[in-house]
Amino acid sequence: MGKSRTHPGKEAVPRPMRYEELANFLQNIGKDPSRLVFEDELTGIYNRRFLLHYFQYKVNWDLPPDRPLSLIMIDLDHFKAINDHYGHPVGDQALSFLAGLLKEVSGDEGLPIRYAGDEFMILLPRSNREAAIRMGERLLQRVHAEPLTIRQAGEIQLWITLSMGIACAPEDAQTGRGLIQRADTALYYAKKQGRNRMADAGTVPAAEVSAKTALYQLQGENLAGGKEQLAQVSQCLQSFAQGKSHFILVEGGSGMGKSTFLETIRRNLLRDKSLRQVKVTGSIQEMFRPYYLATKFLVEILNEREDKGAGALAELTPQEMAHLGQILPHVGEAASGPPPPEDENASREGLFNTLVHFLPKVVERQPLALLIDDLQFADEASLFLLRHVILRGQIPLFLCCTVAEPMPIILEGHRVPLDGFYKAHHQELSIQRIRLLPLTAPDIAEHLQKMFPRVKVPENFEKDLEKITQGNPLFLGEILCKLVLDQKITLSGQEWVIEPLAREDLPNSLESIIRQKIRGLDEDSRQLLYRASAFGEDVPLSLLTGSSKIMESKVLEFVDQAVSQGLMKFDFQVNDQSLRFRGKRILEIMEEEIQPEEKRNLHDQVGQYQETLFQKFLVPSAAPLIYHFRRASNLDKVKAYEQFERVQSLKVFNPAEAFNYSGERRRELPPPGDPLDPESLAQIPALIKSLLTAMRNIQLYPLGSDTVILGNRQVREAIELHTPKRGAAAR
Repeated sequence: MGKSRTHPGKEAVPRPMRYEELANFLQNIGKDPSRLVFEDELTGIYNRRFLLHYFQYKVNWDLPPDRPLSLIMIDLDHFKAINDHYGHPVGDQALSFLAGLLKEVSGDEGLPIRYAGDEFMILLPRSNREAAIRMGERLLQRVHAEPLTIRQAGEIQLWITLSMGIACAPEDAQTGRGLIQRADTALYYAKKQGRNRMADAGTVPAAEVSAKTALYQLQGENLAGGKEQLAQVSQCLQSFAQGKSHFILVEGGSGMGKSTFLETIRRNLLRDKSLRQVKVTGSIQEMFRPYYLATKFLVEILNEREDKGAGALAELTPQEMAHLGQILPHVGEAASGPPPPEDENASREGLFNTLVHFLPKVVERQPLALLIDDLQFADEASLFLLRHVILRGQIPLFLCCTVAEPMPIILEGHRVPLDGFYKAHHQELSIQRIRLLPLTAPDIAEHLQKMFPRVKVPENFEKDLEKITQGNPLFLGEILCKLVLDQKITLSGQEWVIEPLAREDLPNSLESIIRQKIRGLDEDSRQLLYRASAFGEDVPLSLLTGSSKIMESKVLEFVDQAVSQGLMKFDFQVNDQSLRFRGKRILEIMEEEIQPEEKRNLHDQVGQYQETLFQKFLVPSAAPLIYHFRRASNLDKVKAYEQFERVQSLKVFNPAEAFNYSGERRRELPPPGDPLDPESLAQIPALIKSLLTAMRNIQLYPLGSDTVILGNRQVREAIELHTPKRGAAAR
C-alpha cells in the first residue's frame, strides 16, 4: 500500500501504488523486454548490455587513482577458420569452452563478458594495470595448457589461442566508451604483432595503431564549423541562466550536421548541474499522433529521476492521474478508484492542463533544457503544450530543436503541424532560427587540425574538399574515413600526414562511398542493415534483434561492423542500445539499394513484429503499424489501424479546441443557476452565430491569426454581455 489521499467530505482512501510496474513500463516502452537481458544466450556469462549498464550506473568516472578500473578485451584467434573447417556447432563449443575458462580465471576478481561474436572481455573493478596484466598472463597460460575436445567422428583435440588488449581507467580513458576503444586498440596491436599475445594500451606505439585511432576519432560527435551558430546558442544560454525561456530552431539540409550540433550543445550542458536536460528525437513513424513527442520527453524525465516520478505522481488527484493515464497507461492504473465522469471535451482539456502543471512538477521546478532532433515530425498537441509552458513561465525552458531545410509542409499525406504553429506563434514565442551553413576551406582546415593534430596536408587540399563536398560535413567525414581505410592518412612520428592524392582517390559523391560500403558487407550483415533501415533513422537494438530472430551476439557483430564503416552510430539508453544512421542521406541511399518487393516484405515483417508488441502494450500506439503496413501494401490492416488511431487521437486532442485551453487545473463547477431572462434568451441565436463563425475561422485560418483572435473575442464579448443579466435575475 502507498500513501492515502483525503478529499473534502470523504474518508481517506488507501491508494495502491504500482510504481514498480510504472518503472518497468518506463524502461521497456518502445523496446522488446524479452531481449533486455544481461546474460549471453549461448555461453551464460554476462553480455554487452550488462557491461554498458555497469558503466552507466555503477561506475563513478571521476575515479581517483586509488580506485582504478581495468578491462581486458579478448579475441579468439582464427575463429572464422574454426567455423569454416569444423562447422558452426563446433564454433559454438569453442565459444562456450572459452567462456568457461574466463569464469575460472577471473574468479571473484573479474566479471567475464561476451561482447560480440568471438570477442570477450573481463571487467576488473578495483584492479590496476598490474593486476590486469597478471590475470591476462594467467589466461594465456590456461588456454595453452588445455585443448578443446571435439566429439565429432571420434575425439579431436583443438588447441585455441587468444589475442588480448588491456586498458585502465583513469590513466587510459575517463569514460566507458573510451575504455573500450583503448582496449580494442591494444587488441588490434596484439593481432597485428602476430596474435596469441597480450598488449597494454599504455605501451602501444601510437604509429602502429594510427588507423584504428583515426577511425575512432572520426566516429565521434565532432562538429565541423558552426562557431558562429554555437555563439548564438551560447548567448541564449546566458539569459536562460537568468531565468528567461528560449525557443531555437536549428535548420540545415541533409548531412549538414544538425544532430551533431545538437549533441555538442548537450555535452556542453552536462557541466551545469543546476538544470534538467533531456534529448529526444521526432519520428515520422508516429504520424503526428497527439502527445507522442510529449510522452517521449516525459518518459525520459521520469526515467532520470531516482523515484521514476513517484513523488510527483503522488501529488496528483485521481482525476489528473486518469488524464495522464491516457498517454501513460500505467500511471492511470495507479489511481485510487475510478475518477469522476466527464465529457470528452472536458477530458481533453483536463489532460492538457494536467500536463502543463505536471511538467514543472516532475522537474522539481528546475530549469529544463529540452533538445529535440527532427522537430518537423512534432505533433500539434506537444507543440501547444510547450507553448503553454513557455508562456506560463513556471519554469525556464530552453527549447533547442533541429529542423530539416526547407521545412516540409506535407509529410505522409498530413500537413506538418510545425509549419502552421511557427506562422501563428513565432512572434509570440520569439522563436529564433539558426541556419547551419556549408563548410568553407578554413572550416575544413580547422576540422582537420582538430581530428589530426599537426597534420601536414597536400597543397590546396582544403579547397579541393570544399569543392567536392560542397561544404557538406557528412560527405567530408565519409571522405576522411575512406582516406584512413585506404592508408592515405597516417601517423609519422608525432605528426599526421595526408599523402599527395590522385584525382581518383577522392570520390565524386557521397552516394558512391555509401554504396561501396554496403556492397562490401557480407550477405547476413547487408540483410540486417536493410532491416534496420526499415525501422527508420533510429532503432533500438532489442527491436532489431527481436524482429530478425537472430542471436543478439550475431546482431552485435553487424553493429560493430556498421559503426566501424561509418554507416551507423550507437548510444546506450536504459538497458538498450539505440542505433542511429549517421545521416538521413545514408538512410535514403540504403532504401534506394533495396528492391521494391524485398522492401515490402521487410516492412510487412517489421509491422507484424511490432503488432505483437502493440498487443502487449509495449508499443504506445498503432501509428508505427500503419506506417509499416502501408509500405507493405497491406491495405486491410492499414484501414483497420487508421480507424482505431483516429478514435484514440480524438479522445486526447482536438485542434479546434486547443487554442482556448486555459492551462488551469480544473475546479469543481458550481451548481446550475436560474434560467435566463427573456431578453437574454432572445440573444441566443446571435450568440450561436458568433460561435459558428469562430469555429469556421479556426478551420480556415491558422490558430493565432488576427481573424481567429477577432472571432474568439466576439464570442467572449457576447457571453459576457448576458452573464450579468443572468446574475441579476438570480438576485
